[in-house]
Amino acid sequence: MVLAVGLLIAVIVAVVTINHSHEKKSPENWTAFVYKNGYESAAYEMKTGFNDYQSCKAFSQTLSYKFGEVPWQCGLRCRFDSMRQGYQCETMENH
Repeated sequence: MVLAVGLLIAVIVAVVTINHSHEKKSPENWTAFVYKNGYESAAYEMKTGFNDYQSCKAFSQTLSYKFGEVPWQCGLRCRFDSMRQGYQCETMENH
């Protein structure tokens, strides 16, 4: 019984340690998406490399007004997904 409890504790500690080592520690990288013809359109302007949401938002809003107040979003840690043929982000915001 004591051996089983000890093994269970060892497994739990190992899982927690592995999870902590795999946490993302990369800096924030925001990408602006400005949809010139609406969300359903494939026509969008994209710019990456913003260090925070506020700078991405400011750029997106300025470009949105230029195109007639079109929809925009900022995505965190976006990458191109070749299976879906589009960009996937950890989170998307536009408030």
